Order: sequence, then C-alpha cells, then structure tokens
Amino acid sequence: MTAKTLASLLNNVAVQRLIGEPLVPVQSLTYDSRRVEPGSLFVAIRGQHSDGHQFIDQAIARGAVAVVVDQRYWDERPVAVPVVVVADSRVALAPLAAAFYDYPGRELTTIGITGTKGKSTTTDVTAQLLAATGRMVGMISTVDFQIGNRRWPNDTRQSTPEAPEVQALLREMVTAGCDTAVIEATSHALSPRWGRLVGCAFAVAVMLNIGHEHLDYHGTFEQYRADKAQLFALLGERSGSRWAIVNADDPNHAYFLDAAPADAVRLRYGLHEPADVQGQILHSGPMSSVVRVTSPWGTTDLTVPLPGRFNASNALAALTVALSQGVALEAAAAALAGVRAPRGRMVPIDAGQPFAVIVDYAHNPDSFEQIFAMLRPQVQGRMIAVFGSAGERDVAKRAIQGEIAGRMCDLLVLTDEDPRGEDREAIIAQIAAGAERADKRPGSGYLCIPDRAQAIRAAMAAAQPGDLVLLLGKGHEGSIIYADFSLPWNEEHEARQALAELGYHRSHD
Repeated sequence: MTAKTLASLLNNVAVQRLIGEPLVPVQSLTYDSRRVEPGSLFVAIRGQHSDGHQFIDQAIARGAVAVVVDQRYWDERPVAVPVVVVADSRVALAPLAAAFYDYPGRELTTIGITGTKGKSTTTDVTAQLLAATGRMVGMISTVDFQIGNRRWPNDTRQSTPEAPEVQALLREMVTAGCDTAVIEATSHALSPRWGRLVGCAFAVAVMLNIGHEHLDYHGTFEQYRADKAQLFALLGERSGSRWAIVNADDPNHAYFLDAAPADAVRLRYGLHEPADVQGQILHSGPMSSVVRVTSPWGTTDLTVPLPGRFNASNALAALTVALSQGVALEAAAAALAGVRAPRGRMVPIDAGQPFAVIVDYAHNPDSFEQIFAMLRPQVQGRMIAVFGSAGERDVAKRAIQGEIAGRMCDLLVLTDEDPRGEDREAIIAQIAAGAERADKRPGSGYLCIPDRAQAIRAAMAAAQPGDLVLLLGKGHEGSIIYADFSLPWNEEHEARQALAELGYHRSHD
C-alpha cells in the first residue's frame, strides 16, 4: 500500500473542520483506543456502552498522531494532535478505512448478499461454487472468513465486521491473489447509520428475501427494507459491469431493483414466479433436492445437496451469480452438486440414538416457519424444539416464535440464547406467552429451563424413538452472552454430551 497522510484519507469524508497539520503521516487506523499504536489515526465513536471521546487522551498517550471526532459528542477541548471534526464519526469510519487500505474492493469482483434468512448459507455456497469453477475466492460471513484456501471461524459475533476489519480482509484477499470476494451483507452493516460496507465497490448485489427481523434497530419494516436496499445503491460506487440479482418469489424484489443504478444488469431468479433463471423443483427430500433450471444460458437439472425448498432457492441464487460472472451452466451445476452447508446449519447429530437430532441457527419467525414446515412431514414421532430469543434485540418476535413453534411442534423447551443485560426468565416468559396462544401448556406443552445445557438434556431425555429434537438459535456460535460474562459454547458438543449421558456414544468425524 502507498504511504498515507491524514489529508489523503479524507477525500470521501464530509469534513466539517480540520484543526492542525493535514499532512501528518498515518501508519494505522483504529476505533478502539486499546489498539492504538504509534502512528495511528484514532476515530472516536460513541457506542451503546462506551464513548470513544472519553479515551482521546489515552489514544494520544499510546501514540495516536491524529483523531477524528463527532461534533455531537466532542467537548472542543484542545488536544496535542490534529483533529478532524465530522458530523458522524461512525459514518466516517468506512470511507476512512477504504482509503487507508487503498480501495481493495476495486481490485476484486466484490459480491454482496443480503436477505432476512439464508445469507450465510448462500454466501458460503456462492464462494464454494465460484472456487470450484476456477475463481480464487475470499469470503466474509457470519460463520467463517476465507482467503483462498485458508478458512477460519468468525468469532467476532458480527456477521459483517466493522469497516476497518472488512477493508483489511479485502486487502489481504488481494495480496493473496484472490480475484473475487463474497460478503454477507447485514441490515445493520448496510444501514446509513453504520455504513460499514461503503467503499467496497460491489460488482454484484443479491437480494434473497425480506421478512420480520431487527425491527428493534430499524424501527419499521419499511426502514429495514430501505436499509437492506442500500446494497443495491452501493453498486453505484463501481464503474463497469454491475449486476443486480433478486429473488422473483419475494414480493419486495422490484423495490431492490429500483435501488440499483439504471445501467446495472438486472437478473431475477425464482422457483414460483416468472424469472430469468427459472427453477422447478422435481424432487425435494429431507437432505437434498433436484431442480430443473431454465435460463438464457441453457437448461439443466441441478442437484442441491442441502435440505429444504429454501435451500433450493439459495442454490438458485448462487447459480445466478455464477452465470452472471461467465461460468458455464453445466460447470456451475456440477460444482453445486458438491457443496456443503456451513457449520451450524442443519447439522445432524448421530450418536446411535433412536431419535433424530439436528442443530440449526434458525432464530427468527420466517426461519422457524421454514424449518418446521420442511421437517414436519419427515418426522414419524414428535417434534421437540429447544430455543430462546436474544436479549436486547427484537422483542416483538419472541411471542411470534413461541406461537409458531407451539403450533408446529409437540414439545418446546424454552431456554437462553443470548440474554445479554435482560432478565433471562422474562425473555422466556415472553416466548411462552406466544406458545400459550397455540394452546401449549406449561409442563406438558412447554418447559422453561434457562440453563441451555440442562434444557438440551431435558429435551434428549424426553425424546422417544422416531422423534426429532431440534436445537435452534445458536448454530455455529461459540458463546452465550450474559450481562457481565460470556459462557463458551459449542452446541454440537453439548448435544453429543447429552446423548453420551443417555448412553449413546457413536463416534463421529
């Protein structure tokens, strides 16, 4: 990367005032005062739990050569280094990061994938598909990061990391020889209040679906949809060919196409409504589907080695991305036949027990509807669901999830997900209220067991031959977050431990 001065980083930042020397050299960029080192530019951001403006002196003592402050929270006191005053320091972080890392997104085919459900799976499947057909791929997803052949867990608890981490990963991809980056784009990251993905220079934007999620942050469905659609507006950062890809089966798809630049190529995929890349499900089983695809690139039958109709739709989205990037239809179909689901997504746990156990990340009403409807016809006995709902997040969905699960499952075990600073029993009570609307009663229709390990054990103990136990909401996540600590967690391990205590010990890969 080229050497940076403070002034060189400000080209795309709405600076209100610059106090001090603009040509001071900048060696690193951070918004965490604990990570400041000599030569850093420190961006002071006011968050939910702390205010970076309170740590400016600490940052300077650690070697910060300049600071960016938010006019709303800065007290105007003199400091010993140059000060950049902006209207919103959080919004300024992304263009600063893109400039610091020399706009790596412009050197890649950057693909953004957004939607209420299926983002992680579709991001991973798209990355696998493109890699199998000759691309050198990097990936940023809820579950994993990837740079070429190196893959490691995303332990940040952020589906889309903060802008400096995103841009640093993109620069690493370029350095490693990647030509393509696939990014899971969340509504929080896309919201103009955060703008974490500004500067990524997306070449492809993909919309999967829009449902009920994160209204605690966005306020209304309309705002949530508008924030999601920012991905398509961000296509405007890039010159050359740009692709706007949407799910024709979702009634909001036209809204997303309208957000894209006028000269972007528009492609619709779908299983039910008319689409450019049209899929027809020929067969759908508990672990795979066969889909006939008709498109401008030809017709073929596609084997999707993932369970459920919704994964057939996710695979069709990944296929459409590949076709837009010049991959031959038959080559793309052959590659898709070999993809695997990400960690924590529809993982069967088989220790030799006479009932089925599946771990999945489903954690909102839409995903509950999908997974229960998909699995119910496959279950000979009862369906038992273990789940909770996150604290300090969308409150309205808790009762909705309780009612859906109560209507479609035989027994619910309500437990902790990530209570954070909320009362864990109050969260469970809100879920239980929804379950009671579906005529579930305490003790017989649902159990309230906040301790998740004990909840899993109770569900396993209650299971009978032919039943299915669903462990929902944690998936790949490595911790349960409480007010003042995080409990290390591995859902698959806990499931196996519970089964072992019941006498089931079959080895696994």
